[in-house]
Amino acid sequence: MRRRPARTFCLAALLLALSTPSRAQAPDSLLMARYRTAEQLLRSGQYQQALPLLESLYRERSDVYVFYDRLKQVYENLKRYDDALRLIESRLDARAPNPALLAEKGRLLYLKGDEAGAEAAWEAAIQAAPQQSGTYRVVYQTLLELRRFDEAIRVLERARRTLSNPSVFLLDLAYLYSLDGRYEEAMESYREFLQQDARRLGFVQTRLEPFMDEAAAREAGIAVFERAVRREPLNPAFRQMLAWLYLRNGDYDRALDVYRALDRLQQAQGQLLLQFALQARDAGALDAARTALEDILQQSSTSILPEAHYELGRLYEQQAHDGDTTAARLARRMYRDFLAAFPGHPLVPDALYRLARLELDVLHHPQAADSLLAVLLDRYADHEVAWQARFDQGRLALQTGDLSAARLAFLRLLDERRTGPLAEAARYQLALLDFYDGAFEAALAQLDILVEDAASDVANDALALRLLIQENRGPDSLDTPLRRYAQARLLMAQNRPEAALDSLNVLQQDVGMHPIADDVTLLRARLLRRLGRPTEALALLLEFPLRYPRSPLRDQSLYEAARIQEEDLRDHAAAIDTYTRLLTEFPGSPLIPEVRTRIRNLRGEDA
Repeated sequence: MRRRPARTFCLAALLLALSTPSRAQAPDSLLMARYRTAEQLLRSGQYQQALPLLESLYRERSDVYVFYDRLKQVYENLKRYDDALRLIESRLDARAPNPALLAEKGRLLYLKGDEAGAEAAWEAAIQAAPQQSGTYRVVYQTLLELRRFDEAIRVLERARRTLSNPSVFLLDLAYLYSLDGRYEEAMESYREFLQQDARRLGFVQTRLEPFMDEAAAREAGIAVFERAVRREPLNPAFRQMLAWLYLRNGDYDRALDVYRALDRLQQAQGQLLLQFALQARDAGALDAARTALEDILQQSSTSILPEAHYELGRLYEQQAHDGDTTAARLARRMYRDFLAAFPGHPLVPDALYRLARLELDVLHHPQAADSLLAVLLDRYADHEVAWQARFDQGRLALQTGDLSAARLAFLRLLDERRTGPLAEAARYQLALLDFYDGAFEAALAQLDILVEDAASDVANDALALRLLIQENRGPDSLDTPLRRYAQARLLMAQNRPEAALDSLNVLQQDVGMHPIADDVTLLRARLLRRLGRPTEALALLLEFPLRYPRSPLRDQSLYEAARIQEEDLRDHAAAIDTYTRLLTEFPGSPLIPEVRTRIRNLRGEDA
């Protein structure tokens, strides 16, 4: 094992050592030049060539630590352990043994294969200064470097007994216990540490984070801190630690119970419950998040009542976008109640915008959405969310069939914003409008600009649309199949799925072997699912790879089939089979990472 102190430190130490006024300048400059040459050889891995230079330097100035250290390293790199050991012996003073040198001697003996000699050297290091904590630290760090965790633990436990100080080396021991898989002892050490200094809770959690992928570590921690809370129910650090462990273990219900207690204990008036609710919502634990927010709403005197109201609306809105119609109505009610109860709150513009999006995209009430967007732009024209509202005015015009107004809205937005995600989204919508209109060259011109920035949010959509246009032109000069397909896409964008499906069904019969046939089939399957006919959609998707053996959309069809089995039909075994089929038949698909994650989730491997 090689040790390489930072080069800057070595040079600084060397300059300091050679700057003593008693030394003549010329010889010192020569020493420095020779040392730099040796350093260059070491950096290029030419240890054998560096050796004579360092040996000569050490002979001339054995008092310079850098020369000693570098020479020892070279001996070690060349596995000349006996030479390295002689070097150490030459610096050891039998009357005043140095623990650091003895620990280093033990390390070299261990690397040489003399385990008994190494253990004797480490024992001698401890005996050299048994009442100094630094002695144990240097020995245990040497053992840690050699990954001899058990011995390192024994050294630190011995230090605590010898020094009669149970608080010394607590964190070091906790870390070593974790490395050695002794999670119960590790968690007990962290509990002791928090008992002494509750302000270091965040630090402890950071230290534990690398081990939280281990179920045994999480379970040990939960057991330790559950006991701690029972013994000391008024200790907030223990409860916070327990809540954190529950969250890391995915147990949001029990974490919520702890947050409730903490909120009461610290008289937080719902602040901690709100904090928990946002974490739970982001993690997908929507039931626990909703319960926490409803708890806050029961506290009529809390100052965060508006935030809880707004966040509960967002939570229902999230469920609504997943197809929950009851949640959509609840989200609408929560936003309306919020706007009525807290008209001067800073979140009002966001609530107006979210309610408008809900009306437009989920509840399909364009007139209500139009009114809300108008109010938002009238009252909060300079608010950042107003730019989003202007974008949605374009989408609303598209949905209601006023394509000229939609185009004008997107053009104005693009002209005023010019760059950024919203401007790119507006340009993509303009490309779609050209596509719907059959102006394919104009659409391609817009898409070419978008795909230049591969990191943009719409780059993938833009690339997919460009490929669709490029691969499906013809067979006549009017590109009739592609125009009909584009018209079906427009109907879909206008929330007219039945009309879009009817149009595609006719197109499917007419296109025969035209290259657009696979795109038509995939879009038909998506519309069938959207119309609540998942079984028919699934049949189309599962036969897709056989029907279009050269289509680049085959992996996509299997992925969407598995999603239907997983989410609509709740047939997890079939979904796993289809995901696995995708892995086997299309190992180079960009969908592979997402597919692997879904398989793990279905198997409960992340639980």
